[in-house]
Amino acid sequence: MRVVMIHALAESIPPVRLAFQDEFPEAEVINLLDEGLLIDFPGSITPNLRRRMSDLICYCQDHDADAIGLACSVYAPVVDSASGLVDVPLVSSYGPVMQEAVEAGPRVGVIATNAATMSDSEYYLNIAALEAGKEVSVVQRLATDLIQVLREGGQPAFEKRLGEEVLALGPDVDVVLLSQFSFATALEHLQKVSPVPVLSAPHSSARMLKKMLEA
Repeated sequence: MRVVMIHALAESIPPVRLAFQDEFPEAEVINLLDEGLLIDFPGSITPNLRRRMSDLICYCQDHDADAIGLACSVYAPVVDSASGLVDVPLVSSYGPVMQEAVEAGPRVGVIATNAATMSDSEYYLNIAALEAGKEVSVVQRLATDLIQVLREGGQPAFEKRLGEEVLALGPDVDVVLLSQFSFATALEHLQKVSPVPVLSAPHSSARMLKKMLEA
């Protein structure tokens, strides 16, 4: 089974590989990178960018994809309009993890490095809750230093710093959602130290695509 993941950042490729190794190792995962999707992004999805992402999605099916996933969160809205263009499973970066968070809630802790990602996460969480007929409450943890910690201290320091955020959320939530794909590299460590379940977007996507393809 061939799964094609579309990326706007090269940094999201290793977390996707890790997630599929953990959750869906039998899949043939192909990573399709177009860095221009982010370079040309003006802050909102223009008609040209929507068409460009839709073309990439169609390209994936035309080249034998059995399923397609987006790893670029800002393009999540394109899934709604592009799903009618292909006849294979198509998921956004947010869809699967938000569904799992809603099921594990209702108190969902969200960790992000910037306010825009936090806002998007809360928006899609509320959509997933509405579709599931449930309510969620979001507890935010904005950790603007995480990328700097990763660059200066490497993976061990990054895992420790993320662990601090997870532990701070623990008493007040039922589940912690890692809002950014790059956080998935710390998931194994976080699951060991966290008092509540921790969800990463690429792992949730891998689980959902496996379920969809095996159905």
